[in-house]
Amino acid sequence: MRYLATIFWAAILGQVVGFLIGALNSAPYDPMLSLIISVVFAIILCVLPPIMKANDLSAKSEH
Repeated sequence: MRYLATIFWAAILGQVVGFLIGALNSAPYDPMLSLIISVVFAIILCVLPPIMKANDLSAKSEH
């Protein structure tokens, strides 16, 4: 459930950031591009900690 909440809030905050960056750069606002980029980063951030924990050599050597 926490992963769904993380992806949901990442999508919302990604839309806000995409709009602000577009406004500051005088570029057109593309909501679909902002959504795709923010969801991809949220998925990477959800997947990265288990991968890093699995590759942690110090935790394996202690057990």
